[in-house]
Amino acid sequence: PFSLIFRHREAVVSTQSTGEEKSGIKIEGFTKIPLISPGQSTQSTISINFNDTLQPAKFTLCSSKGRYPVKIQPPVGELLLPHVLMETEFDALRSKLSGMHEVESEVDNPGLDSSSLSQKVSEIAATSLCFSSAENSLKFSSITLAQKTELLITVVIGDKIKISVNTEAVVLGSMILKDISAAFAN
Repeated sequence: PFSLIFRHREAVVSTQSTGEEKSGIKIEGFTKIPLISPGQSTQSTISINFNDTLQPAKFTLCSSKGRYPVKIQPPVGELLLPHVLMETEFDALRSKLSGMHEVESEVDNPGLDSSSLSQKVSEIAATSLCFSSAENSLKFSSITLAQKTELLITVVIGDKIKISVNTEAVVLGSMILKDISAAFAN
């Protein structure tokens, strides 16, 4: 859910929203705000189901003062849910999602340990940390909110940090990889 805060300083305003349902995106829960007096503010919450798409949700806020287009881009990592897997399940799934379902990157390690790297991954994507018997290796598992498509992240720690993302949602995987690589490099 997203919260919208409306403030007005000069005159009485009424507000409503018209949502566009494109690419399977559904916008729900926006209630008409009948009146905002001068100097007042009010808040309304909307729920947007991005349906695993990376496209922005677009809608128009209409008021007695005019129409205002709004575009909300989903944070990529928030299209995911943590998904608990045993290491054997993780490894079997990763082997199925290799090749064209795998994207990789390598960045210099600025001295980050496994705890710091794990924290950075958690800040970018909703993941579950899987047990890893391999030394200097972290494994994370997620599923997409709508389609329940698995997304696996493997981080191998050394002088360089090797990051692999395996998923059938290739565009999503590429964006997650880009975000994680950037976070590790900073």
